[in-house]
Amino acid sequence: MGRPKVPLVDREEVITKALDIIDRDGLEALSLRRLGTELGVTGAALYHHFADKEEILRGVVETVLAREVIPRIPGGTWEQYVVESVTRYRTSLLTHPNAAPLMQPGAGRVLVNIPREYIVTMMLESGVPKRLCYPIIDSMETMAYGAAMMNLRRLPLHERLGLRGQGEQPNLEKVVRATPKAAERLFQLELEALLTGWKVLIANG
Repeated sequence: MGRPKVPLVDREEVITKALDIIDRDGLEALSLRRLGTELGVTGAALYHHFADKEEILRGVVETVLAREVIPRIPGGTWEQYVVESVTRYRTSLLTHPNAAPLMQPGAGRVLVNIPREYIVTMMLESGVPKRLCYPIIDSMETMAYGAAMMNLRRLPLHERLGLRGQGEQPNLEKVVRATPKAAERLFQLELEALLTGWKVLIANG
């Protein structure tokens, strides 16, 4: 008697189902047992295609980030690329908040470095000092991650701060009224301010 055949499993289907479980029930809910059950296969079938759960999680990160993280900006500057890249990174976090721990800065999963390599190459070619290239990217990724996690529902600022407009914090209410209302516009303003500071440091050598 020959060895029983291991059912074939489509890698993309496995990763898509894993992301679906994470989106619905959280990262902790994902196990190889549950994944196999929902796909109608055994754990052995999964191990035939993936070394371990970590490889599946890397695939989840690639699926989430590969779609939009590296922008296409014909003739674009490194500044445009880094702003657009971290903006899309924030959008990915907001779209898949349960998967956010997999995508946080420094998580170390392979695909995350692809846009970084692309952008630092543009930076170096544009004369950005080597010592500043990664800190620029790191600060903007960290801002994007924090902005997403602190406002997953994309609430307007007054709602996020719980301001009722009854004069209880008059100065805070005054500045909030002068601040961009939409979460996206506020984030872009904050990115612009951060990038402006970096450009001053670059100009100062």
